[in-house]
Formats: sequence, C-alpha cells, structure tokens
Amino acid sequence: MNSIVLIGEVLAEPELRYTPDNLAVTSLLLSFPSLRPEEPAYQVRVSSFGELAQKVVDNCRVGDQVTVEGQLHMNLVERDGRKEKLAEITARRIHQLGAGQVLSLTGMSESSTAVRDSGTESLSPKPAPAAAPSNPDEIPF
Repeated sequence: MNSIVLIGEVLAEPELRYTPDNLAVTSLLLSFPSLRPEEPAYQVRVSSFGELAQKVVDNCRVGDQVTVEGQLHMNLVERDGRKEKLAEITARRIHQLGAGQVLSLTGMSESSTAVRDSGTESLSPKPAPAAAPSNPDEIPF
C-alpha cells in the first residue's frame, strides 16, 4: 500500500488546468521543515484531480498550513543532461489546519454530506457501513 501523510505550508497559489477530456487538475507546492536545522525546508509538488482539484483552488492560499493525505510517486526527469528523481504526491484529502475544513475526493459515493464534528467540516462522502462476515474464517486478515 502506498500512503503518505504530510503537514506543510502552501508556497504558491494552486494552479488549475484541464485535461483534454475536461478533468480538472490542480498542482501546488508544499514546503515542510527538514530534520536538520542547518538544511533548508523541503518542497514537494501536490497534485489533485476532479472535484478535489476545484476545492483546492477555491480554498487553499499561500501560507495556509495543510495536512495532505495521498500517494507518493517518484518521477524521473532530465535536467542539465542528467536524470533526477522528484517526489510528487497525488492527494486524496487535504485538511486545512486552523480552518477546520477537510477537502477530499467525493467521486467514491453518490451521496456527499457535510458532517460537523467538533468544529471540523468534512466534505468527504459518508462511508457505507461494512457488513460483518458470517463466517470467522472469511475475515480477510
């Protein structure tokens, strides 16, 4: 399973563009501190798609503190004649710290409901209750 959670600061306004088949794509640059005080902060590109991309453009601004949940990808690019690996995160959810808002994918379910829980608004779909296996031998772990 490929999963990452990262807390950082938005360094640049999210850029919205569309694919040829009209899918919204947003890219933003996130900065997070290094473990060593003498090193500069790290930066990573965060991409989001579809409804989440539009929500990111509408709600995220430079300087916002966010938590990003998603998948980590390593892209191979060529710079100055040499190959370099660059990390990129494809976001599933973006939590705006201090704003109490969660931006997430909503394409997984037909019914998206806003749920308020201790001041946090969740824009993610309400999960369907899981059915318990009738036979204990069918438990998937």
